[in-house]
Amino acid sequence: MQKIMGILEKPLGKFSAFIQNNNFTSAIVRGITISIPVTIVGGLATLITAAPDPAILGEGNFFYGVLALWQSLAQGSLGTFAALVNNVTMNMLSVYCLLAITYNLAESYKLDKMTSCMTSAVLFFMIGCSFDGGISMGFLGGRGLFFAMFVSCLSVFITHVLFEKNIKITLPDSVPPNVSAPFEQLIPLVINVIVFYLLNVLCLKATGVIIPDFILNVFKPLLSASDTLPAMLIYVFLLNALWVIGVNGGNIVNSVMSSVLLINLAENAEAYAAGQSMTHIFCYSPNNAIMNTGGSGAALALVIAALIVAKSDHLKAITRLGGAGTIFNISEPIVYGYPIVLNSYLFIPFIFVPMINTTIFYFLMSTNIIGKMFINVPWVLPSPIQLALATLDWKAAVVWILLIALDVLLYLPFVKMYDKQLLKEQGQLEAKN
Repeated sequence: MQKIMGILEKPLGKFSAFIQNNNFTSAIVRGITISIPVTIVGGLATLITAAPDPAILGEGNFFYGVLALWQSLAQGSLGTFAALVNNVTMNMLSVYCLLAITYNLAESYKLDKMTSCMTSAVLFFMIGCSFDGGISMGFLGGRGLFFAMFVSCLSVFITHVLFEKNIKITLPDSVPPNVSAPFEQLIPLVINVIVFYLLNVLCLKATGVIIPDFILNVFKPLLSASDTLPAMLIYVFLLNALWVIGVNGGNIVNSVMSSVLLINLAENAEAYAAGQSMTHIFCYSPNNAIMNTGGSGAALALVIAALIVAKSDHLKAITRLGGAGTIFNISEPIVYGYPIVLNSYLFIPFIFVPMINTTIFYFLMSTNIIGKMFINVPWVLPSPIQLALATLDWKAAVVWILLIALDVLLYLPFVKMYDKQLLKEQGQLEAKN
């Protein structure tokens, strides 16, 4: 294990530093993270409007009454309000990501943040929307997320270069900054508008589609691949294997995958709202309830296994201290306390148990035995509640209960071996004292 860590430490450290120190990648990651509350609010609104038909249960029982009340609320003024909330959250997700990414990138280049956001919004609507008979919503939702990243990064970069070359209107020092800043941004705004318009014309002539469609076509293979079992097994493998060698897997892997999985979630939500079939299996945030239930490495199963067999003072103390957190998917006390890093006893189940969970859920969702995810819910909710709300399918929660039992069985022999080693070390320590 030490040798493996020595080999991987340098390249992984460089990649992690690149993600954190590169202005563009760090702004994209921060921008998407900032936008997550929008998806949660949109998900809650979708939950209100997505009332199941109470007829599926038959009359004469308590749950029929609950579903009937839910349906009546969804069809009334509350449903109208929730539909409005969904339209201005999930159906405008790219706009919020655009502004958040632009704000963070402008901050890193020490540009005026608000005028930079205004510039990117002008460019986004100019290229990505049509105004015949009203504003088209096509690229305002999840479909326009990659285009939003493109506009944010390129517009801020062009402005930064122009400022570096001092191509701006410079007012006297006596003019207050809040007055001078908009004038400084005027020439960059004009140049950005011209550049983006010409790029769009060239793109249309060369490919037959506008820039947002072209970018979407370029990333379609990635979007398709992200929804395959091999891709998700690689994703969940890296997510947990990096923890084993002491690297925060979530920070590295999600910096690449979060935008793709967020698009999958938004497209599923749009499809559900339109009464169409949902196509994506793996989506942002609720994935963790499937793969890493209880936190990294399916930590809840690890904690339950330790509660069953642990006899060493060390395991019992750490389990008492951090075990409750895994109910809410907080696993850091367990990961660092057991510890998982370079643990030759626990690294195998820590990596492979989440991969087994992923495989089982993939086949159940791809065959429509359980519903697909289309609602983003807070990640701190217990996993069965997350799955039930994210899919609106009670069977997903039942499958989770069966899987957690399987995960505990898979963890038990490894925890027992590790506990035996800790007891041996504990006995040696006590003998010395």
